[in-house]
Amino acid sequence: MSLLAQERHGAVLTVRVRNEPFNFMTGRLLAELSDAVARAERDPTVRAVVLASAVPGVFIGHYDIEELLAGAEAGGMEVPARLAPAPLRLVGALGRLPGMRGLLEHTPVAGLQALLAFHDVVRRIQNSDKVYVAAIDGTALGGGFELALACDVRIMGDGRYGIGLMEIAFGLLPGGGGSQLLARTIGPGRALEQLLEGRLFTPAAALEAGLVHHVVPPDEVAGHASRTATRLARRPPGSVRAVKRAVHRGGSSGLGRGLAMERALFLALVSRRSTQSALRRYLKDLQTHRRVIGGDVAAFVENRLPAWQSGTATEAETR
Repeated sequence: MSLLAQERHGAVLTVRVRNEPFNFMTGRLLAELSDAVARAERDPTVRAVVLASAVPGVFIGHYDIEELLAGAEAGGMEVPARLAPAPLRLVGALGRLPGMRGLLEHTPVAGLQALLAFHDVVRRIQNSDKVYVAAIDGTALGGGFELALACDVRIMGDGRYGIGLMEIAFGLLPGGGGSQLLARTIGPGRALEQLLEGRLFTPAAALEAGLVHHVVPPDEVAGHASRTATRLARRPPGSVRAVKRAVHRGGSSGLGRGLAMERALFLALVSRRSTQSALRRYLKDLQTHRRVIGGDVAAFVENRLPAWQSGTATEAETR
């Protein structure tokens, strides 16, 4: 069963993610998302894409910690940042060979394959002649927020939930393009402070910071996103691509170089035992929350995540 539900209305393609209960990012989800974006890119009749959630209360969650840990621990050793590009280049080259991507997903390098797939989705969205609209109607953490940042327009529903990048709490930095996308969205100074704090933004704070373009009542997110996509789908594709290229590449070193640097640093950090230990404790905390309270992501974000963001989560608390 697919993790994506796709609907077509005229020139607008809506892609909804369903990976219950928390809509976590996984290698499988990234592979499906990559294929969906690639198909949209090949279809000249698709002029705009809306990315949305089919799971109430959450847009798209962070990367699945169990899968991330499995991939990190499979390496069995710490990888210095200066050496990280080599295995990434090798896996990237193998993944481009016919039939190899599926095989790599069942090997110890599956985590590297997923990281490269994530960056491929980000690059495709940013280089596309389609307009991408994120319909954020719930919590968006880590990878989910990175995917929203990659989109051209972000519509957020008002409510008691947050969006942001909190990877610093586990000894990581964002691995799906977050450091590059955030700096390009709100500027290097504000991005650096946010990444160091690992702070989440309420809808009002996100709008004030420039992280989202519009905040609307929660029951109007889908309609607002659809209307925006329909309107912008009328723009000439060549002009859309030119505008995006001018904004994303002009006056910077280029997203590709920034992503290469970020994934090398991410690989170096996730291979550390201290990071893996923090991720295991976070996973245990999340699993305990699910056993006791159920799949309420908003309750977890409100009650438990602040301890991780502040650095006060302890081993005893997560047992």
